[in-house]
Amino acid sequence: MTSFLASESEEPKISISDVESGERSLSEENLLNDKDFSEDSPGFFDYLTSSTSSTKRKFGILPRLRHFIAKLTLFLLPSFISSYFTTTTGSRSGGSEKLAPTAWLDGLRGLACACVVVHHYFYEYFNQLEHPYDGINHVNWAQLPFLKLIHHGPPMVKVFFIISGFVLTVKAVKITRATGTIDGHGLMNNLSSSVWKRYLRLYIPCAAGFVLCAVMISAGMMEAIPSGPKPKWIAGPLERRPPTKDNIFQQLMYAAKDFYIFAFDLTLFNIRDRKYSTDGHLWTIPIEFRSSIQLFIFVAGTCTLKRWLRVYIIIPLATIVLLYYGGWGLALFVFGYFLAELNSDIPTNKPQERQSRTSIFKTTFHTIMAITGLFFLSYPRKLPSSEYTTGFQFLVPLTPAKYPRAGGKRADSTHEFWQTIGSMLLVWALLYLPRVQKVVLCNKISQYFGKISFAIYIMHAQTQHSIGYWVVVNGLKLVGLWRYNVQKKVWDMVSGHNELYAAVVVGGFIFITFPTTVCWADIFWRGVDLQSVRFLRWLEPKIKR
Repeated sequence: MTSFLASESEEPKISISDVESGERSLSEENLLNDKDFSEDSPGFFDYLTSSTSSTKRKFGILPRLRHFIAKLTLFLLPSFISSYFTTTTGSRSGGSEKLAPTAWLDGLRGLACACVVVHHYFYEYFNQLEHPYDGINHVNWAQLPFLKLIHHGPPMVKVFFIISGFVLTVKAVKITRATGTIDGHGLMNNLSSSVWKRYLRLYIPCAAGFVLCAVMISAGMMEAIPSGPKPKWIAGPLERRPPTKDNIFQQLMYAAKDFYIFAFDLTLFNIRDRKYSTDGHLWTIPIEFRSSIQLFIFVAGTCTLKRWLRVYIIIPLATIVLLYYGGWGLALFVFGYFLAELNSDIPTNKPQERQSRTSIFKTTFHTIMAITGLFFLSYPRKLPSSEYTTGFQFLVPLTPAKYPRAGGKRADSTHEFWQTIGSMLLVWALLYLPRVQKVVLCNKISQYFGKISFAIYIMHAQTQHSIGYWVVVNGLKLVGLWRYNVQKKVWDMVSGHNELYAAVVVGGFIFITFPTTVCWADIFWRGVDLQSVRFLRWLEPKIKR
């Protein structure tokens, strides 16, 4: 998946201090627009070069070595643990961190990213999860609407795209809403910087992910499933990784060629017959970049129009036309621009008022809208084929012709339409549900996952292909389901133990694979993701006139 997208995923990063308001603000908004930059969590060199009062006196190589090892250990620990041993993160300062009014979008992106990770893990072992609940052939509770969203990755990509469209245009919205003459210079400066920053912001961390994958393969960390036929303990589709080369140099060269296809042939030149094998989950990144550029052009073309014409006619009409004719990706980005315009009308420091009948009606209306959006987001990837598919069968005939049904070798694409509508309804409703924002999306867990979401998006495939497969195959060996057949001289799967098989897969994910994914992503976030942001901060004044 994703968007996971920087926003998820897209690109998605942590909240950064907003120099205008003094509050935390959306990561991508700061990343593309703000002049100053400061992050709460330090990067690799911050850990290694910072000094404390207890380490200022160094009398030889051993104290220096101990200091280096201590700092390196702190860096390798997840930030939510290392923050208790260092004051550089600011987490030990008194008082709680003040969140910006739009911080809930970071939390939403974090939860969506977690769902993508769950999807990519479990759909390889439980192929039936792609199907809707029908009460006959598919009766697993996890296939029911709403519950399905826990492991339903494809609709989360749509949520990533809306968030990206929102945060990429929120600064331009502030400029165009200013009273009097539009600040043309400021708007042009914003859009111009956004174009080249967007590409580097997306692809520098991805390049590091490609290199890391090559190193892990060369080190033998992905040999749980070597090249060859799919093992029988994988029930669903197998995620292939790059082939193993003779040495690290050849492996890095293969990764470099793969990255060129990914970052240039596919992204810049749109050569669709070019394929890469390093990380198929990053397929959303080229769409993210191209849609971002198209969005910037759209903003530039509509910024001088009267606001009522732009917000209530042009943007909605463009969204509807794009969606109807199959351009659901760009439609989501444009819709994010629409929500950014609506968000600018919401007062940020509104005093508490007694609930009136009007406010209760609005809350009820938006709650129903959110529930409807969640239902549409539950639309399955596999086409409903039964009359008992919890209502989804009635939506199939209403799907526009640009989203054809499955037939022959053609995969079903009706889910793209309904999941897109569902994501629009959900995010639109959440914009006007502050209590849901505060409780569900602005808590520490959601904000943490939003902070490292892009790193999770890049790292979860590497974790699955190494630790994930190793845990499952060795767990199945431990419980006796994956045995060596002496007569046939092959490893074979013992059938008829579905519950035990599920226990191994689920337990391995909860207790080993997912925690490892979070820890590795946390390190990648501090060691690569934040450093790429700092590099762009350093680069911008060097190249701009």
